[in-house]
Amino acid sequence: MENWELDLRKEIFSEYLKDRSFEAIEKMNDLIIRKNGGKIYRYRPLKKEEVELIRNSNLYFCRAVRFEGNGDRYVLLKSYLSCFTDDVKSVPMWFDYADQDRGICLEYNYEDIKQFANANKLVLLPVIYDDEEVSFEGKLGSIMALMTKGTEKSWEYEWRLWKMDMKSPDIGKLMSSIDPVRIHIGEKVNKSSRVFAELLGVSEEKSIELVYNDEAVVVDI
Repeated sequence: MENWELDLRKEIFSEYLKDRSFEAIEKMNDLIIRKNGGKIYRYRPLKKEEVELIRNSNLYFCRAVRFEGNGDRYVLLKSYLSCFTDDVKSVPMWFDYADQDRGICLEYNYEDIKQFANANKLVLLPVIYDDEEVSFEGKLGSIMALMTKGTEKSWEYEWRLWKMDMKSPDIGKLMSSIDPVRIHIGEKVNKSSRVFAELLGVSEEKSIELVYNDEAVVVDI
């Protein structure tokens, strides 16, 4: 990740912590437009469960305590995250999060994600990458813990949606409704599989473009 982006991500979070939401949003807008013209992505394995999420316009949120070790334990226990990236060409992301190129990458309009966040009272922030020790005290400190990683992970170019639900005991949450505008297909996807046929049907039903190497996919089933 280039220095300008590392610095801008830190500036965004600094504005958020100062309760300067308008300034934080403006900087986020600048970042995403500069990166790719306003798109945000989510790499996923190609499984029946993932196709059903698309069919029902759902996003899955994982309870933060399952994979985050820092911050107030109670805040983490009641926090839920859904993770994205602003890089659609990431080889390691395709390998790690999309089943070694056998999966998919969902493309969303950034403005749609932002409106979804506002409608559901979610916090949308890019992850900041910093190797300096950070204090994780109180609720804001715990949010910082959820939005901070070391620079060795900066290749993920990650963004996160965060939600707190003090009453929920669930290990994960489904939230509606938002649709990807495009679905990118991994190089090793089995186009003759039943789950791919289901994906193709859902994409046609919901008018979501299916693409491979930026070209529309046409498959006879």
